[in-house]
Amino acid sequence: MHRFAVIGSSHLFGLIQQFVGPVDSGAYQFVWDTGAPAVAELPLGAEGWRGDFVLYNTPAGGPPPVLQDGVLYIPPQLIAILGAIPAEAEVVFSLMRGQEFAISQLVDDPAHADFIGADGGFEPGRRWLSRADAVAWARDVAQPLLTTHLALHRQFPAARIVHLPAPPPIEDEAHIRAHAEGFGALFAQHGVKPFAMRKRFYDLMYAELNRQLGEHGIASLPPPPGSLTPAGGLRADHARGCLHGNQRYAEGLAQQIREVLAHVASL
Repeated sequence: MHRFAVIGSSHLFGLIQQFVGPVDSGAYQFVWDTGAPAVAELPLGAEGWRGDFVLYNTPAGGPPPVLQDGVLYIPPQLIAILGAIPAEAEVVFSLMRGQEFAISQLVDDPAHADFIGADGGFEPGRRWLSRADAVAWARDVAQPLLTTHLALHRQFPAARIVHLPAPPPIEDEAHIRAHAEGFGALFAQHGVKPFAMRKRFYDLMYAELNRQLGEHGIASLPPPPGSLTPAGGLRADHARGCLHGNQRYAEGLAQQIREVLAHVASL
């Protein structure tokens, strides 16, 4: 029997809810109370594979690793969290972190500029930001994502590491406002950033991050296509809150995981 693992924090809720049991049952409250991760079977129905999930609270992993002059500095807290992943895992799917862009891209602070994206779009009335500055901004925002996955690769050098990115922005602004989570006061003050701007930054950030991950042999999957609107945003009926995917989104993730595992098993 082959082994795989899926590690993440809040982005893991949909998979747990769909394939294990209710996340609001209180069974996982200790993860947030104590900082200790929860590890249990994740039965996705992948033939020939035993799967486990590792649910952790992102702050319990300490500050993001730092990459400086080619040297990766990993905080001991994160090493301890990664140590919860079963050592036999041949493939590790990561939903770690993923909300680095949330505040700057959800809240429409008028100080934020727009840039011309690959779609040629630009929001009228915004300050212009050069492509070079936009790329530098995206790299800076995504740096914790990059270094966290490099740490995962460092700790499990024999495993295949597959990054599952955070869902794309929700296109439906009414849904975002109705499920504002902790952003309600900021939305009331500044509004919600237009979807086209949020999607441009998401695309740029993940294009840069995926390229960097690929240089280290880390695969990065696209969001499940069945969860997307024609414009590439997250469908409201596949969303949980204003940032995450729900059980329907998790079904798409599970299918992607099965496809990766089937490919690995055939090699």
